[in-house]
Amino acid sequence: MKQITKYPLVLLFAAFIAVLSVLDMFVSRREFSEMENRYLQLKPTFTVKSLMNGKYTSTYETYINDQFVLRDNWISLKSRTEYLIGKQENNSVVYGKDHYMFDKLDRLDEERIEQNLSNVKEFFTRYSDTPATFAVIPNSYAVLSDKLPYGLALVDQFAYIDKWYAEVGGTGVATLSLKESLLEHKDNYIYYMTDHHWTTYGAYLAYSDYVRSRGMEPVEYDSLTANEVKGFYGTYFSKSKLFNAVPDIITWMDIPTTSVTIDGGTTIFDSNKQEVPVTGLYWQDKFETRDKYAAFLYGNNGVTVIQSENNRYHSEGKTSRILVIKDSYGNSMVPYLTYNYDEVVVLDLRAIPFNMSEFMAENEFDEILLLYNFKNFSEDINFTRLKY
Repeated sequence: MKQITKYPLVLLFAAFIAVLSVLDMFVSRREFSEMENRYLQLKPTFTVKSLMNGKYTSTYETYINDQFVLRDNWISLKSRTEYLIGKQENNSVVYGKDHYMFDKLDRLDEERIEQNLSNVKEFFTRYSDTPATFAVIPNSYAVLSDKLPYGLALVDQFAYIDKWYAEVGGTGVATLSLKESLLEHKDNYIYYMTDHHWTTYGAYLAYSDYVRSRGMEPVEYDSLTANEVKGFYGTYFSKSKLFNAVPDIITWMDIPTTSVTIDGGTTIFDSNKQEVPVTGLYWQDKFETRDKYAAFLYGNNGVTVIQSENNRYHSEGKTSRILVIKDSYGNSMVPYLTYNYDEVVVLDLRAIPFNMSEFMAENEFDEILLLYNFKNFSEDINFTRLKY
């Protein structure tokens, strides 16, 4: 015992581990972490097969990490400590000025990009009879570069977008530059501080550019009834857990519709497999949760069809239809399109259960808009679905 007492730090550490182990036995296991906005690993079921193939031990390790006693407190302590020592990033999230956070996008998968461009060009060529537009949305750091830490070298998004437009535009497809409008309004609230998406106003700027490129005028932003939801902590916060993050405000527009269907139905299932009625453009209950952005268009679903009487360019006896192939950025832009089209068909390649050739054979559209944010376009593996 005298020898052991010569090492007080070892004793202290052993006592610390022992206390945590006892406490851990009495902690209830959570399915979902509000702080991290994700589902946590629950205790896996033991089987000989899962043990032999290594799945059980791997899953159990994740379970231990996810269910560690006082997990949220340790995460917060880590964030505070790293901030105090001057660390400017955590988990590939960069801390910028004015409480903004950004993706640390310092390299790209060039092979993936070439595959995606090839699939997009093939799709546009196959349906060249329908006017089409290719639009890539720059992520926040490209537009708000003055808020980045000094000397941080990230991918030049605008240079890549110009290159992609030159390649896809060479097939006769229209390309939509959003650079000018977003830079012009960079002092406005056009990107969230704690999330990777653009705000509802940022989406409005892109909508305006698009409909003007099609010879129409956008609905006036100030003519719409706006609603605010405070306390939004987005994906950047969920990844970095920055202790002094300032929450965002989500604005959603009260836009009337006559019909909204998702994957052919008027209900969807929530995370508890309970049916939720689809009423309008927003899943209102989501505004009360951490994942508030998922309220737009009820999240990322296969095919969403929106009909309304908002179209100010309606022609008697004709139903104008636009197909929007998009990622989650499109969810906050699509509602505005109801003021320029009778029917807006929204398609997410990540969630469709059918071949695009079948879908296009069964439907006719006046226009096609392919709208993706830069990072997602460079990484998404689902563009192959455009080929079949």
